[in-house]
Amino acid sequence: MLQSLRDRMSGVVAWFIVGLLIIPFAFFGIDQFTTSNANPEVASVGDRDITLREFQNAYNQRYQRLVQMLGDNFDPSTLDRDVMRQAVLEDMIQQEARLQYAQDQGWRVSDQALMQFLREIPAFQRDGQFSPEAYRELLAQQGMSPARYEQQLREGLRAEQLRNAVVNSAFVVPEEVARARAVREQQRSFAAVRVPASRFLGDIEVDEAALQEAYEANRDAYRVPERVKLAYIELDRDTIAENQPEPSASVLRRIYESESKVRFTSQERREVRHILAEGDDARERIEQAAERIREGADFAQVARDVSDDSGSAEDGGSLGWIERGDMVPAFEEAAFALPVDTLSEPVESDFGWHLIRVDAIEESRTKPFEDAEVQAQLLRMYREREADVAFREALDQIERIAFEQAASLEPAADAAGLPVETTDWLTRGSGQGLLANPEVAQAAFSDTVQAGENSRPLELSPGRVVVIRQREHEAARVRPLDEVREQVAADVRADKAREQAREMAEAIAEAVRGGATLEDAAASRDLEAERAEKVRRDSSDWDQRVLRTVFAMPRPDDANGVPVRTVELGEEGISVVRLEAVHVPATDGDDGIDDRTLTRRIQGRAAGMEFAGLEQHIIESIDVQRNERASDIDEGDALR
Repeated sequence: MLQSLRDRMSGVVAWFIVGLLIIPFAFFGIDQFTTSNANPEVASVGDRDITLREFQNAYNQRYQRLVQMLGDNFDPSTLDRDVMRQAVLEDMIQQEARLQYAQDQGWRVSDQALMQFLREIPAFQRDGQFSPEAYRELLAQQGMSPARYEQQLREGLRAEQLRNAVVNSAFVVPEEVARARAVREQQRSFAAVRVPASRFLGDIEVDEAALQEAYEANRDAYRVPERVKLAYIELDRDTIAENQPEPSASVLRRIYESESKVRFTSQERREVRHILAEGDDARERIEQAAERIREGADFAQVARDVSDDSGSAEDGGSLGWIERGDMVPAFEEAAFALPVDTLSEPVESDFGWHLIRVDAIEESRTKPFEDAEVQAQLLRMYREREADVAFREALDQIERIAFEQAASLEPAADAAGLPVETTDWLTRGSGQGLLANPEVAQAAFSDTVQAGENSRPLELSPGRVVVIRQREHEAARVRPLDEVREQVAADVRADKAREQAREMAEAIAEAVRGGATLEDAAASRDLEAERAEKVRRDSSDWDQRVLRTVFAMPRPDDANGVPVRTVELGEEGISVVRLEAVHVPATDGDDGIDDRTLTRRIQGRAAGMEFAGLEQHIIESIDVQRNERASDIDEGDALR
């Protein structure tokens, strides 16, 4: 029972769900989900609204992930924000529709399954065992209650059950594998010649009129975005905690006495086996199993013979160690009343009828005050509690003084004993430095800060807050022609060079269509063609743009004409390719991938298509209403 649930809810996908559920709270905290300010809906899915606040959070998370993934390569000017807003909203709509569909179809996650899943998360364990204290502490650090987290996790697991039901049912037949292998192993022979754009650069002259025309036509390409330099003070709870004085033993003793039952006392746990019988004759079968055991049969063997819980039956009925709260009430009451090695009477639960045996008992135990681990945890608790108090007091003081004396950060910094730090130039939308935080990005270019006032305290992460003010500001502007003359001239020359390369490539292709060989057409223009014999589509020896074109060309025959194409290579120029032959692989060809691996890949693609089809059906069968509010959100928008 529990083992089968554990098998279905473990692995990469399950951990991915946990990560997705935890990350939003790490960035934004529970307040984002519980405050009740003006919060209109941006869409309605069935009987639930997606609010503006939820949309803002999801959009900001997506934007931050882009910044973090691309790092210095992130260029906000290449980001189509309208497309991204729409994609985020559609993802949220699809996710909510899946959850409602799974609920309507009867998919459920039991309390036992949810608890078993939580127990296997390493972040919630200490010494290899689930720790309620570690669980509560980690959630508290993320600003989240256990009830809220468990509800989110339950919904994620229910949606994953729906996905697995579709994905795991996908199958392929041998003919599909054979066709896929033939496509993978197909080889093509071709000839190619590259016409480099650099060949023409030296002959291109750019006059003033051409410069002016190119500049006027592409003014936005020479725009400098708005940017600021910021002054800021940062309050960090972790730094405060590190600087707390050492407490006396009596202080730690008082904390221990108030927390020992919750934090330092382990629950009684029992190692349990069971036999489960389901169906109309379950009671009769479980009594027959009990009789066999009383007559001397081995419990584990009877479990393998009789139990309907396939997950535990193979292991002799073992459910491992359980604590109170892990099992349904009837099962738990019987299990925790049994002495070791004693067979229970038949026990009825929602799952059927059980026989239970306890193999071992670990009594509840309280770690002593002198225990080194207890001492370390008490010290950490003391420092965190003192830091929380000091952090709140300092934050209240900073917020008040920064507001009352808004023309400078110095008074607030002096009062809190913090240095005023400064940034270099930060560009709007760059997502760099402090602007990687959407709330800071929005505040840095707000009317209040640009008017020379301090911002309100801005949360970078739980326990880490900054107050900013503008030190210098430059508005967005288009750089004048004189400032970008060399860049404009280089752009014009590059465009004209590519155009001349394109004209030469088309002339070569036309000569080949007229009957010339590619080698002769290239040689007449002082270029050299290369030949490729039996190249596969995944070859690393050729530019992928060339290979994609070659493998998209029809077979060379009279009906298709001369198979010749030009391929755009960006700044490198243009290639001309002629397909010479298509080679069909032998039936015993070997591309390094066995049939089992190839079958899994094809099955994965089929499963993805089937699940996409289900998602389309779900979204078409549920009432979805969208309003226009989502289009007003910018990447810097954050909730106050």
